[in-house]
Amino acid sequence: MPFVFLVVGIVFVASGVRGTSQDLLNLLTNDLKGPNNFIYWVLAIAAIGGLGYVADLRSFSRALLALVLIVLILTENKQQGSGGLFVKFEDAVKQITGG
Repeated sequence: MPFVFLVVGIVFVASGVRGTSQDLLNLLTNDLKGPNNFIYWVLAIAAIGGLGYVADLRSFSRALLALVLIVLILTENKQQGSGGLFVKFEDAVKQITGG
């Protein structure tokens, strides 16, 4: 867990040094608000992770977290043009390369 905080801190410091902190804040705001946001996924992962603090529910919590991660990676919604990790990664690469 400290590694996650270290990476997030480095991102924020790098953004501040480059003077792009407002752009970073806008990106984070758009990901957590509006249509197709990630707030429901964050809340679900936090709730399931909270179950892991109860010793008897630890294995159940880990199984549910694995299921949520599989859904995040493999989900694809062709009607809305959105999808899981692979679809979003492909869209990002196309946007960067202009292809």
